[in-house]
Amino acid sequence: MPEYKTDLSLSGFKKLKAEIRKYKNSLQEKCEEFAYRLAEEGVAVAQMKIGTKNAIYTGELLESLNIMPGDIIYDGASFSVYTDCPYACYVEFGTGVVGENAPHPDTSIAGWKYDINDHGEAGWVYFKDGKRHWTKGMPARPFMFETAQYLSDMSVISHIAKEVFGSD
Repeated sequence: MPEYKTDLSLSGFKKLKAEIRKYKNSLQEKCEEFAYRLAEEGVAVAQMKIGTKNAIYTGELLESLNIMPGDIIYDGASFSVYTDCPYACYVEFGTGVVGENAPHPDTSIAGWKYDINDHGEAGWVYFKDGKRHWTKGMPARPFMFETAQYLSDMSVISHIAKEVFGSD
């Protein structure tokens, strides 16, 4: 919060009141910007995580990451980082016995289960781009989980807060 000074006069107190009101009114906008900037950072980090986890096939997942306004909060704002890519959950949590052996750090987030069709080591066949493929699944590559962990780091939060709020 800025430092305020005034002399002991009526005009001084009126000026002080106006400065404090101006600062108070700017806080709502700064809080919204802060939340949005955290979400922007989330998109960038999630995209980087996808790239480092060998999870780029067509670019659809990478490009599907976006920001959406969240619930309305009194004197603030919230935003969500999301993907509408239909296979994002399979990348995040993994599949089959391979995913079961290299699972997501917290499957309870989505109630995720592995090898639900009991394919086991035999795996299964699927078709993609007109070709037949075989798999036993894929490991979890928890790009969103790790992004959430990154965004909860106080040094990241403090850095963005200092950029938005400055010396306030």
